[in-house]
Amino acid sequence: MSYSEEKGDVNSPSNSAKRFLWSRQFWGAGIVLSSVLAIGAWTHFPAETPPRSVKIIQPVKLDTTPLPALTVPEPEIEAVVEAEVEAPPSNLHFKGTVARNESLTQLLGRKGVSLETSLKLARQTRSVYNWNRLRSGKSYSIEMTNDKELVSFVYQVDNNLKLSVERDGEEFNARFIETQYDIQLEVLEGRIQDNLISAVLDAGGNYQTALDLEEIFAWQINFFKDLRKGDSFKIIVEKKMRDNQAAGFGRIRAATFFNKGESMAAVYFEPDGGIGGYYAPDSRPLKKQFLKSPLKYTRITSGFTGKRFHPIYKKHLPHRAVDYAAPRGTPIYAISDGEVMSVSRNSRSGKHIKLKHRNGFVSSYSHLSRYQTGLSVGKKVQQGQVIGYVGSTGAATGPHLCFHLRKNGKSINPLTFQSPGGPPLDEENMTAFQLTARQGMLVLGYPEPTTT
Repeated sequence: MSYSEEKGDVNSPSNSAKRFLWSRQFWGAGIVLSSVLAIGAWTHFPAETPPRSVKIIQPVKLDTTPLPALTVPEPEIEAVVEAEVEAPPSNLHFKGTVARNESLTQLLGRKGVSLETSLKLARQTRSVYNWNRLRSGKSYSIEMTNDKELVSFVYQVDNNLKLSVERDGEEFNARFIETQYDIQLEVLEGRIQDNLISAVLDAGGNYQTALDLEEIFAWQINFFKDLRKGDSFKIIVEKKMRDNQAAGFGRIRAATFFNKGESMAAVYFEPDGGIGGYYAPDSRPLKKQFLKSPLKYTRITSGFTGKRFHPIYKKHLPHRAVDYAAPRGTPIYAISDGEVMSVSRNSRSGKHIKLKHRNGFVSSYSHLSRYQTGLSVGKKVQQGQVIGYVGSTGAATGPHLCFHLRKNGKSINPLTFQSPGGPPLDEENMTAFQLTARQGMLVLGYPEPTTT
């Protein structure tokens, strides 16, 4: 045996073969062991979810818990539903205008109101309003239940007044309601070409505005004989508005008038707790004891004279009065505050009224067609109050008023008579008046008022 064999030389062939065999067995065992461990781990632990799976599953994990339908507890919801079920149906409402020759029963009957109910309404409200006075074109409104029971009826009597009828059990109650307006101030101005009414209408006003303007200056201007072509006026007037629509005019707040070369002005002022009236810008009251005339817008057919040929008696006689021609039925006004002395009739004067005034004045009115209802001896009357109506009774050839004015028994020419003035403003109201007057006159372009 050689030395190398004896010592186990690693480089000998036999030893090399042994090492190769050992290495192969070792690696084989390692591979087997690794395989076993890998298989065991694969079966014991689940595989990780791929990243793309996360993106797919993420939306499914959103919170889909439903929100509550209402925020009130269930008992309250039931109460609400129950109340809605039990609420009565709304009433029926109708609006319209009265037809030509239509009666109250016909009007209500067209809307389903029974004849019995209509007659009951008319009977129970007769003391407030006479339903025979229904006028075609006037507006109304009706409220009824669904079973045709009348609840209320409102009738527009005129531009300023409504009549409201409401049911109270088995009774109907009626009351008048003043129409509420929004007020705007408007300036109107015009020039006289023919008469005052036409000039006011051309300026945008109405008939009543013309009457009011004439009444304001009735103590300064005789509109029967003093008005001239070319005279002019300018006024601040209340314009009534309802539902953004013009509904006529109200009071004149301030006015100027140019007549026969003279300029005059008026301001409306109402003292605290007192009665309103018109004053000159320097606070002098325009209202005097007597009106210039007992009629509006007529013509003078016979003046005050000591000798006039009478058309009935066919001879010359004194005429200590003024005759005003006017259509039959024209209202006649008391020329001043006073008391009724007589309401009579005779062959010459026809239907005749005589009034007694303070300071010894007496006025008389002849040839009337009729007297104002309720006029009697001893009754008090106010300036401007209607006392009768123009006619042609007695010795008259046509409808006219014969007006006579006396003082202490002596006849006075009404056309030249200068009436005493009215009461002045109290000193305590002077500051407020001057402010009102100054504002009005500045708008109208009138010279600023002087201080009294």
